[in-house]
Parts: sequence; C-alpha cells; structure tokens
Amino acid sequence: QKIITECWIWDQQMFIILNDFIKQFEDVTRSQNWTQPDGVDLLLEVTVEDGKNWCGYYYVSASTRSLFWLETCDLSRHMSGVRGEVSPTHIKLFLESQYWSITVTLRRHWDLFPNVNKATNAIYDLVANTIADARTGVQSSRTSPINQSKEDLKEMAEIVEGMRKASLDSLEFLVIINKKILGRFMYLLVTDQYLNYHGQFGARLNSLQSIHVKKVLKQTWLFRIFNLLLFSAPNIHLKTLNELWVDELTLRPQWVNFFIKMNGQWRGHIKIASILLAADVAFLSIPSIDPSNNMSNLRSTRNAAQIASYLSVITSFASMLLGLMLVRQHQAKGYERLDVKVYHDYLHIHVASKWGFEGLAIAYSLPYALLTWGMAAFLVGFLLLCFVKSTAIVRSIVAIPSALICGLIVWCIWMFWEETDYHWLESFHNVWNRLTGKHEGSGDSSALVQEGETESRQDDAAANSDGTVFGHDAGSLEQDVGQRSKHMLLFWLTRAKSWWGDARLTGENNIPLSQP
Repeated sequence: QKIITECWIWDQQMFIILNDFIKQFEDVTRSQNWTQPDGVDLLLEVTVEDGKNWCGYYYVSASTRSLFWLETCDLSRHMSGVRGEVSPTHIKLFLESQYWSITVTLRRHWDLFPNVNKATNAIYDLVANTIADARTGVQSSRTSPINQSKEDLKEMAEIVEGMRKASLDSLEFLVIINKKILGRFMYLLVTDQYLNYHGQFGARLNSLQSIHVKKVLKQTWLFRIFNLLLFSAPNIHLKTLNELWVDELTLRPQWVNFFIKMNGQWRGHIKIASILLAADVAFLSIPSIDPSNNMSNLRSTRNAAQIASYLSVITSFASMLLGLMLVRQHQAKGYERLDVKVYHDYLHIHVASKWGFEGLAIAYSLPYALLTWGMAAFLVGFLLLCFVKSTAIVRSIVAIPSALICGLIVWCIWMFWEETDYHWLESFHNVWNRLTGKHEGSGDSSALVQEGETESRQDDAAANSDGTVFGHDAGSLEQDVGQRSKHMLLFWLTRAKSWWGDARLTGENNIPLSQP
C-alpha cells in the first residue's frame, strides 16, 4: 500500500501529526478486520482549523478506477449535475470521473499524482476506445449529447496516439505529462457519461431527449403579443433556446454554433439597416416629398409618405443599434474560447422560473423584426409617393408590378415560413378571442389549429433523432403545402362566417336577411 500526501513532511511537527493519523487508520482497519485488496492507495491531507488538526482522506483503487472511504460519505452536494435517485453503478461513474482528473470540490487523483499512476497499454487502449466511441456518436448524430465537438475529439485522438508512440522512448518527466493529459481527457469523457446516465435506465440518447419530468411553461400574453408584432421571430428563438437547454444540460459545441450563427445574422441586419437608413434619408431629401427643402420660410405639413419614411428611419436605426449592442456583448466575451461553465452561468442568469427564455428570445429577435418593419414602412412610403401624387398612367404602371410582386412576397413567406406548427395562427386566434371576449380555444378555428398541430406531430414522429425524414418525396411535400393552404383557407372562411353571423345579429338593417 502506498500512502500519498501533499503535506510538507520535512517539517518535523507535520511528520509526527501525519504518522499519528496513519496509525489511527491502521487501528480502525485492524479492529474491523478489514483487508485491503492489492493496488489500493491511501491519500491524506492535514489541515488546521481552530487550533485542531484535521485529516482528510480517500482510498483509491487503480483496478476499479474509483475512490472510496471507510465510513458513509454524503456525495449529494457534489453530484449536482443529476436529479432524482441514483443507482450504485451511476455513483461509480461519478467516482471514476473524480479518479481521473479535474474537480473543484473533491480531490483530483490522476491529475495531482501522475507519478504514482501507471500509464499501461491497457490505459492507452481505454482512452483511445472511449474517444473513438464519442467520435462515432458525434459523427453519426447532429443531436449527440457528447459535450465535445468533432474537431476536439479528432485532436484528442491524435494526441493520444502520438503519446502512445512516443512513450517508449520518452524521458520520465515527459511520461508524467502524458499521464496528466490522459487523465484530463478521460475526465471530460466520463463526465459526459455520468451526466447522460450512461448504462442507466432511461439514459439520454440525444440532446433533445428529456430524462426528467419536463415542466411545460405556458407562454405569457405579453410574449404572444410580442410574437405577433415581431413576425413570430421570438417563438422561433424560444424554441431553439429550449432545445439547446434540455434538462439544463449545457452542451458547449451546440452553444458555440448558436452564438456564431446569431452573430452572423446580427451583422447582416446591421448592414441592411444602415443601407435602409441611407435610403430613407435620400428619400426624404426629394423636393417633391417635402417642398420646404427649397423654401426656408415655408412651414409645410407632413404627408403620409413622409410619416412612413420617418417610421422607417426610427425602426432601421433601432435595429442597427440593438444589433451592434448584441454583437458587441457576445463577441467581447469570446464564446468560442469559453468553458462550458460560463455558458451555463450565462443561461442561468437569463432564464426565469415562470417564463423561461421569453425575455432572451424577444431580445434576440428585435434586430430582425425592427428591420422588417423598417423595410415595410419604406415600401409604404414609396408606394404612397407613386399613387398619391401621380397621374393615372403612372399609377397603372406601378400598380400592376407592385401587386404582382407583393403577391409573390406573400406566397414566398407562406411557402417558407419557419414555423410549421401553427403557433403564430394560434396566437392570433387567442389574441382575437381575448379582444372580442370569447372563450379561448372555442370555435372551429381552434379545431383547425389543433388539426394542424396533430399533423405536425405526426410528421415529427416520422423523423429520426437526427432530424432526417424518411418517405417524403416531392409529391408528399406538395401535398403538405396543399394541406397547409387548405387549413388556412378554411380558417379564414370560418372567421368570415363568424363575422357575418355577428353582423346579422347586431347590424339591424345594414345586412338584410333576404332581398325584398
């Protein structure tokens, strides 16, 4: 048996204290008639608190790659990454992660004492096979729960193979460094197994899978109103954020890709908003728009085209400003280089127990939504200029292509709308019922929404964990588009029927029941 310590044993007093504690351990094991198997080491650490000497310890077994103690040890405060009951095999995974390397609350055996551990061929094979298993999971699934990227795992595999080849001819201090590297790699991989309940009943097989009772948060009315005003962008961001934080499990590669994607989108919004702002200023400088541009003493009234352009200036400037703030905040932190704990702390700050990520989703969608409102306001102002102060020939020439282009825009928006589960339609329906005093979820239109959601869930059930849908050819996609158009048409026909009935009941003689 080896007795390992970091205490300064050249201090005579510390040496005596340490020997006394070692005798106590020997007396306890002898009195209990315990026999220690081969390959078990004892690690001691002496601390002084309130004038008393305390000894912290643990036993480590190299054969089982685990830690243990002589009495019952409460590990609940150290196992904060899991919830619910844990089995002995699950606890074994946690203890193995502590055996390998880095932790703050417990000792880190392999990382602290690489010189007393042996990096045999079996250890190299274990590390290489564990990395290969993780690489297979990440390579074959886009929703792998492994907290390492493909690039990281590839570099880890190359480092391990390089160390295996060089270990035969390396000096002793290089061998010790290699042992530390092996321990750190295994700590990362075994921790992933521990957090994903590897080998347990109901283990997490993909990052979208929740293994706990999931609390479904109902969207607030304020979020639904913002969702309508911001073109359903908050709902899309909210869905993405919830999918990236299932069971509060933070996967660094997925969050890195998410923030890189968002930074790219915000930068694009900033460029377009700056161009739109310049176009608005140029539009307002046209003499026919504002006659006061040529008359210093004339106080003119503002027409509708000017007001629309003013709104476009405000929204485009707000989009550019918010985009700059978001880019600066996220780029300054350098999320590509941060540890997973930083991501976890960031999400904990911005998530609320009652409404989840709703606030963060609205903030992330503001640059896009304000830019869209700015472009719409600029288009309205331009069309007002063409139709209000122009001849009939000009109106005809502009009206035909404008109507055609607007129709194509609406059709493209409907075809490629990012939401296919009718949440935006349901939000509109609920807000309408709220304004008209009707019970939420009543009426034929609610049934249409539920029918659309049922079809969406059936489509999702046909998809595998990677998001690949089987059996959907061009004909089935065309049929899906037709079904969506059918539901939309039925919804508006039902709404028109409801309005017609209300008018017949309250409109007196405005809408006669029959012709005389």
